[in-house]
Amino acid sequence: MATQVRLFVSAGPAEDGARELLGRALAELPINVGLVIKRTPDVDSVAECHLFAFILGHDIVAPVGLELWWARRTEKPITAYALAGNRTPACQVFYQDNLYLDWRVYTDSSGLRRAFLIDMSRFLLAHRDRYGVTLPEAEVLAGFVTQLEKAATEGSPRVKADEGHFSRARGAGGGGVILAPGKDVPRGARVIGED
Repeated sequence: MATQVRLFVSAGPAEDGARELLGRALAELPINVGLVIKRTPDVDSVAECHLFAFILGHDIVAPVGLELWWARRTEKPITAYALAGNRTPACQVFYQDNLYLDWRVYTDSSGLRRAFLIDMSRFLLAHRDRYGVTLPEAEVLAGFVTQLEKAATEGSPRVKADEGHFSRARGAGGGGVILAPGKDVPRGARVIGED
């Protein structure tokens, strides 16, 4: 049975809209893959995750620095996203102290969404066997990455309607479990309606 991807999303309260956007973006993946999503402030879950996503806004707040430290200490793959623009002095120092991260700087929600989906897709392609990604699904995922990269280089126009979702959370930014139909069958679970 395929392993579910254990994703940890680290972001301060001011970035709830960005975390919401990442939760919604996961539903756009063109393949079925199970996910367990944890979020700040659940520091204990960092050690259990398979991928650590860090979102930096204009300021840094506890405990995201500790979460990042713990992810590094436990050698987790880290994807880091930084909002373009001015930062508080503390946030600027934090950013500079962590320049070793491959920061994806974004200016709007579509840029963050695209960068996250590219990173998530590449992670799944790199760990196909572990997460049960079949060869046809890998080909679809590779095409999806190419499409996202093409849109990024063409400078696709901003989507004004999407910006509203970015500014306020609606529930997809919380932790949760996404089951992949046909791949994830939790122990003792039964589909409603089955005899």
